[in-house]
Amino acid sequence: MQTMVTSQQVNHFAQFGWIEFEKFLSADECTAIHSAILETVAKRLRTEVKKLSRCPEKQLYLSARDCWRDSPLLKQFFCSKRCSSTVASLTNKQSMLLACDQWIPPGIILEPLHLDNHLSYQNLICGCLLILTGELEGSARFFQPDRMPLVAESQIVIAYGSINTVYIHNPTDPSNSELKRFGYSFGDRLNTDFHPLCKGN
Repeated sequence: MQTMVTSQQVNHFAQFGWIEFEKFLSADECTAIHSAILETVAKRLRTEVKKLSRCPEKQLYLSARDCWRDSPLLKQFFCSKRCSSTVASLTNKQSMLLACDQWIPPGIILEPLHLDNHLSYQNLICGCLLILTGELEGSARFFQPDRMPLVAESQIVIAYGSINTVYIHNPTDPSNSELKRFGYSFGDRLNTDFHPLCKGN
């Protein structure tokens, strides 16, 4: 299923830097994605999902980068036509890389609200924030890299980059060294061995 993006929505995105699509996800999809995230984080912390509430919020945040690497369900959805075609329509980029994802547990406050400030990437083209719980459950906010319209509920941010996205040193990113385990050095371009290529329309 693809989301139809109108010219008015494209203009809104260009003017204001972000746009929200209500009911982008079904209730069942929200539950499945949220469960996959919690299961991934619990596995990384070597604990049970039901015990995650006892973990410090910062510890949860630090364990929740690139959950897609350990969850086929998350990878499939983040690379789906529903997401990539929406990004393509809003940015006019038909090919993009899945740069990363980051689960933001309730209670975590990120400032300033710019995607570029929190990730170690250059040449990102779009972020997607999926709201998984609360009154806005199922909504998706697509935003430019100099924006990040967060909410108070559980949410996951997906970052899409151009095919020329570069891994850079960013001391404000607590996962700044994450990609070094794949052989990356600062200044390297992302490659499709570790960052899936997503196609738009």
